[in-house]
Amino acid sequence: MTTLKGKRLEGKTAVITGATTGIGFATAELFLAHGAKVIITGQSQERLDAAVEKLKAEHKDSVVHGFLADVRSIEQLSVLAETIRKLFDGHLDILFVNSGVLGKGIPFEELDEQEFDFTFDINFKGAFFTVQKLAPLLSSGSTVIFDLSTIHGKPVPAYPVYAASKAAGRSLLRSLAVHFAPRGIRVNAVSPGPVPTEIGKLSGDPAEMAKRFAAIAEASPLKRAGKPEEIAQATLFLASDESSYLTGSDIIIDGGLSA
Repeated sequence: MTTLKGKRLEGKTAVITGATTGIGFATAELFLAHGAKVIITGQSQERLDAAVEKLKAEHKDSVVHGFLADVRSIEQLSVLAETIRKLFDGHLDILFVNSGVLGKGIPFEELDEQEFDFTFDINFKGAFFTVQKLAPLLSSGSTVIFDLSTIHGKPVPAYPVYAASKAAGRSLLRSLAVHFAPRGIRVNAVSPGPVPTEIGKLSGDPAEMAKRFAAIAEASPLKRAGKPEEIAQATLFLASDESSYLTGSDIIIDGGLSA
C-alpha cells in the first residue's frame, strides 16, 4: 500500500454508493487511507460483506460500514439516510454518487422499454433521489460528486440509453451546483473514459466487452484503459478542501480520448 503524506479527509464522513467493486471500492480504499469515516452501499449482501471485510483488513483503525441498498428504491434510500444520521451523528461531508450500470450494447432499433427503464432508473433516477434523500445531512463545506462518463459528450452508438442517462446526470449536476451553492455545498463530477470494471463484465459477453474496451482505449492518446485507482485520485481531490473553489465542474479522465 502506498505511503501517504498527510490525510486530506481527516475527520470527514463519506457515503459511496455502489462501492463493492470497481471505482467505488477503489475510492473507499483511498478515502479511508486519508482519514475519512465511510459507508459503502451495494445490492448484493455477499459482495457487500466481502468488500467491508477487505476494507477493514486493509485499514484496521478506520471506520467503515456497509449498507444494503438499491438506489432504485426511494424507501431504501430513506432508510440509508436514517442510518447515516445515527452512525455519523446526523452529519455527512462527502457523497459520492457512484452507483451505475452500463446496460447492454443493444442497437437503437432493438432497445425495449425494460432495458430503457433499467438503465435510467439506476443511472439517473437513482442518482437524483440519492442526493435528494441525503441532502438534509449535508452542511456548509460538504461536497457531492457524481460518477458520470465521457460518453455523455462522446457517444458510442451501441449505448444510446447509457449515454443519455449520463448526459441527464451532467445536466442535473449543473442544476444542483446552483441549487446548493447558497448552503455552501459543492457539486461536481468525474467522467471516466474506458475503465474495465465489474459493470462492463456484467453488461454482455465478456470477450466482446473486452474487445470494445480495447478498441476505445486504443483510440486515446495514451493508448490504454484507465484504472479504478486513477479515477479515485480525482474523486479524492473533489472530496477534499483542495477543490474548495470548484463547483458545477466535470473532470474528464479518459487518457485524452475527448481531445
